[in-house]
Amino acid sequence: MTEQRTLTLKMIAAGAAALVFTAAAAQEAAAPEAVSEQEVAKALTDMSIIPAGKRSFVKCQACHMVGENFQRRAGPPLNGVVGRAAGKNEEFRYSPGMNTVAAEGLVWTVENLDAYLKAPREVVPGTTMGFAGIPKAEERAALIAYLASFKEDGSRVEGATE
Repeated sequence: MTEQRTLTLKMIAAGAAALVFTAAAAQEAAAPEAVSEQEVAKALTDMSIIPAGKRSFVKCQACHMVGENFQRRAGPPLNGVVGRAAGKNEEFRYSPGMNTVAAEGLVWTVENLDAYLKAPREVVPGTTMGFAGIPKAEERAALIAYLASFKEDGSRVEGATE
C-alpha cells in the first residue's frame, strides 16, 4: 500500500471514529433514560450477586444512602446512579473535582463506576470523597449490581432482591 493511501485510510478511520463518538454523545444527550436502562441491565446480568453488593455497601453507608427512605448525608443518595450523568443531584453540593468531570460529560456507566470504585482519585482528581477504593473486581461488580437495583425514587428494579 502506498504511503498516501495509508494516510488517507487513517484519516477516514479517524473521521469514522469521531462520527461514532458524536452519534453516541448525541444519543446519550437525547435519551439519558435509555442509557440508564442499558447500564442497569448490564449491571444486573447476574442478580445473584446483589446480596454481596449489599454487604459491600456497608463501606459506603456512613456517607451515602439508597432505598425509599433515603436522606442526604455527607455524600449524595445513590438511587438511580447507574447510567446517570455524574454530579446531577441538584440538592447536593459536589466537590470541584466532581464538578469538573461532570462538566466534561462523565456518565456513571458500569465501566466508569468500576474504575471509580477501584480508585476514586484517579477517575475524579480533586474529589473530597474520603474512600481509598475497592481492590477486588468481584466486590465492585456486586456493589454496582446492588446500586443498579435501585431506581431514582428509591424503589427496587423489578426482580431485584437481596
